Amino acid sequence: MELIKSFERSQPYGEAELLQRLAVADEAAFSVVFREYYAVLCAFAQKIIREAADPEDLVNEVFLKLWNRRQVFEDIRHLKDFLYKSTRNACFDTIKGSIHSKERQAVFLGTQAEWETAADLEMIRLEVFNELHHEINQLPEQCGKIIRMGYIDGLKNDEIARELGLSVQTVKNQKSRGVMLLKRRLPPEVFVLLLLISAHS
Repeated sequence: MELIKSFERSQPYGEAELLQRLAVADEAAFSVVFREYYAVLCAFAQKIIREAADPEDLVNEVFLKLWNRRQVFEDIRHLKDFLYKSTRNACFDTIKGSIHSKERQAVFLGTQAEWETAADLEMIRLEVFNELHHEINQLPEQCGKIIRMGYIDGLKNDEIARELGLSVQTVKNQKSRGVMLLKRRLPPEVFVLLLLISAHS
C-alpha cells in the first residue's frame, strides 16, 4: 500500500532532497517532517501509554533524537519506520519505568510482545486513517464536506441536506461523485475502510 503518497503531495521537496536536507539539520526540512508526523505520533503514543505519561513529551523527545541523529534515511518509509519505532520504544521505556515491583515487571515482560503487536497494528491503522482523511480533504469543498458528514460522522442524507441547506438529491449526487473520486485515488484497502466505517456508523 502506498501510504507515503499523501506525504509526498504535502511537502515542498522531492523525497531525496528532503532526506538530504534532514541529514544536515536543515530547519525547513525538519519542520516539514514535524508538521506531517507530530500529531499522528502523539495519537499513536497515547494509545500505548494511556495515562502513564504525556504523549507530547515523548514525541518531542523522539523529534529531538531525530534532530541530533543526522541520519541519512534511505527513503520516506525508512524515516517513518524510525519515527514510529522510536515512539513505540519510548512508550515502552516509560511504562517499564513506572513499574516498580518485580512481580509487575514480570507481568510487563510477559505481555510486551502482545503490546508490540498491538502497537504495530495501531501504527498501520493511524496511517490508513491519515491517508483516508488526506484524500477526503483533496475533494472539492462541498463534496468533501458531504463525504465526511456521511461516511465519517455517520449522518443520513436528509440530515446532511438539512444541515447544509441542500436538497437530498444534491447530497446523493455529491456523495456518488466523492465515492467515485476516492475509489480512483485510494488504495483498495483504504477505500474498503471507508465503506466499513459507513456500515458501522
